[in-house]
Amino acid sequence: MKFKAEKNVLYEAVSSAAKACALKSALNILDGVLLSLDGDTLTVTGYDLEIGIKISVKVEGGEDGEIVTDPRLLSEMVRKMPGDTVDFMIKGDKEIKITSGKSVLSLPFKSGGDFPNIIEIKKDMSFDISEKLLKEMLTRVEFSASKNDSNPSLTGIKIEIEDKVFYSVATDGNRLAAKHCKIETENVDFIIPEKAVSSLVKNLSDDEEKENPKTVNISIDKNQVCVSKENYMIISRLLDGKFVNYKRIIESPYPKVITVKVRELASSMERCLLLISEKLKSPVTCYFNEDSVKISCRTALGAIDEEIDISVKEGYLSGFSVCFNPRFMFEALQKTYCDEIKICLDSNLKPFKITPLDDDGEFIFIIVPIRSG
Repeated sequence: MKFKAEKNVLYEAVSSAAKACALKSALNILDGVLLSLDGDTLTVTGYDLEIGIKISVKVEGGEDGEIVTDPRLLSEMVRKMPGDTVDFMIKGDKEIKITSGKSVLSLPFKSGGDFPNIIEIKKDMSFDISEKLLKEMLTRVEFSASKNDSNPSLTGIKIEIEDKVFYSVATDGNRLAAKHCKIETENVDFIIPEKAVSSLVKNLSDDEEKENPKTVNISIDKNQVCVSKENYMIISRLLDGKFVNYKRIIESPYPKVITVKVRELASSMERCLLLISEKLKSPVTCYFNEDSVKISCRTALGAIDEEIDISVKEGYLSGFSVCFNPRFMFEALQKTYCDEIKICLDSNLKPFKITPLDDDGEFIFIIVPIRSG
């Protein structure tokens, strides 16, 4: 194998594919990335038998071939080498020689023939979606996915298309984030692991071209999903298990509604978080009256008492209070992308809802209160 490539292009391809590499596997070859050269196209593949990522880039090809090598060492070495391009060639049957300027790097490799093939999925159901829209649908909710695998279905993002409405939902049982939009395609329902979503969104663009908008294709079979665009493809197994009835949660009635400014509430939550750590966990308590919200947080490190104004209110609020994890509120506010939000409440022990003021409920965040005392 022999080729010449732009340093940044090679680095980005290898580091992106590395996100699908196995950290610890009975098959040692899965720790590495597969580099396959065919003419002037270099394909970099990472695969841990559950998630596979393929990225194809243009290079100046010299001699076709395929090898497997350590992705983290390769990407970081390439990134830190001098010059804008690297010359890559096989030296003997054990070493890769990479040259950039006056710097020469040698790395071991394994035969690419031992790398397992990514299973091609049967396209039982397939549709196209705007690349920018898909990125927004996933990034607005993925942070709420559970990190605890006691309930595997909650460690992923629920994707459901029903009656031309696309829902993306994530929850860890204590909070829930949901986003929806209109889309013209058939009904579908699956749960994709958060690890795959995290890798995918980093390779989706925010740019919107009005004349020729970028799209991605999503294909689903019984237990796998494939998302592909131009030179990038990710295949992931789907998660089994029953997801929560999120529609019942987000459509519940909330008789008490207030409108507050996002910046003021986010700043207050950020200050409260300074008093909280893994060892010093304490909820924030919000006390409501007719025209303001009093915010209180107390730990062994100190105490905060603040007050922010209510812009608009509906329902009787005097004497009402609710306790919750301030990190949940702060992270939700970071994803609202607006100046004002509505906070919709029922009782101090029932989940409450947060929505941007002017998006017609397309983004919804739910927080489960903490019982005080």
